[in-house]
Amino acid sequence: MPAFRQIFAAAPPFGTRVLQTATERMQGYTAMRHQQEKLAALGKLSAGLSHELNNPASAASRAAGSLREGLPTLQSRALRLCKLGMGGDQIDRLAAFQAGLASRQVGLAPLSSLERSDHEDELGDWLAERDVPGAFDLAAPLVAAGVSPDELAGLVEGLPPAAVAEALAWLAESAGADGLLAEIELSTRRIADLVGAVKSYSYIDQGPVQEVEINRDLENTLAVLAHKLKKGVEVQREYAPALPKIMGRGGELNQVWTNLIVNAIEAMGYKGTLRIITRCEHDFVMVEVADSGPGIPPEVVPRIFEPFFTTKGVGKGTGLGLDISYRIVRQHNGTIEVQSQPGNTRFIVRLPLGAS
Repeated sequence: MPAFRQIFAAAPPFGTRVLQTATERMQGYTAMRHQQEKLAALGKLSAGLSHELNNPASAASRAAGSLREGLPTLQSRALRLCKLGMGGDQIDRLAAFQAGLASRQVGLAPLSSLERSDHEDELGDWLAERDVPGAFDLAAPLVAAGVSPDELAGLVEGLPPAAVAEALAWLAESAGADGLLAEIELSTRRIADLVGAVKSYSYIDQGPVQEVEINRDLENTLAVLAHKLKKGVEVQREYAPALPKIMGRGGELNQVWTNLIVNAIEAMGYKGTLRIITRCEHDFVMVEVADSGPGIPPEVVPRIFEPFFTTKGVGKGTGLGLDISYRIVRQHNGTIEVQSQPGNTRFIVRLPLGAS
């Protein structure tokens, strides 16, 4: 080092060049690490989204397969019903009852496993007494539709004896088909909601600066991070109604919400209370992300936004998430601060209404 100082003193231009080169390389290294942090975050989001999309996609696929297998039997049974001497009024009564099975499921209170099992046993016994084939298998979709033995007894009263078992089996299989269709609808709606949330989260096909709806973006961020909330995180939303929009780079701000929410979840060990608060303060929109974790040590708080500083173990954090968030907020002419004590750590972001 003494020799190096002597060279600097003897040749100032050389020293200036060395410092300039070192600065350029440090800036390049910092930019590279920032990109690595973004790619790492993208990888985690992609893995979580794959899991979130796989569940409803698998459910829809299973339901569609079961429906394909069951439809031929349902159609054959409907044709057989027409050959069993039933009158037009009787067929109309059965058809009307069957048409109402799908709509009646919407308002039904969910049953516990024990309650469902008891109802299925009761209805299965009732169907078996009337020689319905596969009585206990057919009881499940009827119970799911909220059908009772008394209802069925009144419905089949007056039917030709040979048609009773066939009519009951047809009703049960129709209820099962309605249930499968409802499952497909629910699963595909969940997929569409996730895709919509991701598209909105990333601000696809939108300009770099646009109107940003903070409440909506926070909800989209929570939807994208749903896989991290399932282990035991309770989310408390305290959104200000009619929160003003701001002008900003929505994709970058969503990166801030992602970093703050993920940090809060990890700080709690994936179990605890996550509070997200929004409100308007004078000419600023305020977003607060609070968690019930153990808190940040007082000696760490002043360094929390420093680049490469992290309290996580080796290999678990780059120390750039909060630094990137700080830079994004500052680029929007806003402020970000942290207040922490055991059981209540709060990151508070304020963005001017005219931010750009």
